[in-house]
Amino acid sequence: MTQERQYREPRAAVIFRYTAEAIRNSHHTDASFAAAVADTYMAMVAPSERTTQFHVGTDADSIDKAGKRNAKLIERFRDGTTKLPADLEEAWVQALPDPWSLQCARELARRYGFMGVRSPGSTAANQMLCTGQMAIEFGHVLQALAEIRADGVTDARDIARIRRALTECQDLTSEVVTTKAALTQLLESLAGPRAAEAPIVADGGRL
Repeated sequence: MTQERQYREPRAAVIFRYTAEAIRNSHHTDASFAAAVADTYMAMVAPSERTTQFHVGTDADSIDKAGKRNAKLIERFRDGTTKLPADLEEAWVQALPDPWSLQCARELARRYGFMGVRSPGSTAANQMLCTGQMAIEFGHVLQALAEIRADGVTDARDIARIRRALTECQDLTSEVVTTKAALTQLLESLAGPRAAEAPIVADGGRL
């Protein structure tokens, strides 16, 4: 007896899942999100390289018509009428509002075996953002663990909750690595590249 093969969820389905959640829970409507995708795509991809031709307008009436046509294009991708082209994926994910954009990008990266770690910014504001995001992810981990233990019993009914907790742990790990990279970057800018290689003692001093 042959074992039934388990296929992975298509990449497009992952993107559409986050898209539906973002539109349902953010300021976006179907139309405004379609406009965001179109704008991001046209800003990122050279005209000669585009496989999707979004519509643009030059006055109020034509802009309105272009928006409706673009919303129809996005709808066709989402309902499976048209396959999502590879060159549209990056712009689509970037057009998602946070936290869905970050979560979607991480899930897509992990399909290749990567951790989905963000590159730290060099500014103080970006470094503070790393710290804030790490705190948010830690809160998500605690919440996920609390949901597993809420009834005092862990059994098969908790499988979905356990999977969510694992995802939250992965997100937290990614943010810890991002924060570590940001701190290393800061230390190198203040004390030189060799400073980051020196061992650290418990009280924060150097050996």
